[in-house]
Amino acid sequence: MTRIAVVSDSHGGRLHLERFVEYCKAEGIERVFHLGDIVDDARWLQKRLGIPLTYVAGNCDYMSREAREAREVVEGKRFLLVHGDRFGVRYGADKLSYYAEENMMDVALYGHTHRAFTGFLGRVLVINPGALKDGSLCVMEVSSRDVVPRILDIDEWYDRRAGE
Repeated sequence: MTRIAVVSDSHGGRLHLERFVEYCKAEGIERVFHLGDIVDDARWLQKRLGIPLTYVAGNCDYMSREAREAREVVEGKRFLLVHGDRFGVRYGADKLSYYAEENMMDVALYGHTHRAFTGFLGRVLVINPGALKDGSLCVMEVSSRDVVPRILDIDEWYDRRAGE
């Protein structure tokens, strides 16, 4: 099993970025997917985490030449990483799920809306981790059998840890 943290829309929110680094180290996160807005934050995380980190550019990454889409395979599961704006996710994730299904993906990951979501649309598990700038993230436990997502609030985790 592989534990992957998925974040999006960090928007330079340093407090939540720093708490996220603490979380990854304390909780044994093995990989990170960053779904855009802001790619400089993803690079900052990459330098501090020392684990594989895949990222894509979002709509606020105006001058970025980074890819807008990435594909990863973990434990035999195929992941599509996008920011989501090019799929009209503000109006629903159907277009994204169709695209993912056409491309034989098991999981479609997106951000952009700042609203956390997990659920199946057709045969594709669709996940939005919410906005890291607001403290939201998703942790996935990935095995060859399934992908189990869990939406977390980094501030609640931090407060519980501080109280121990």
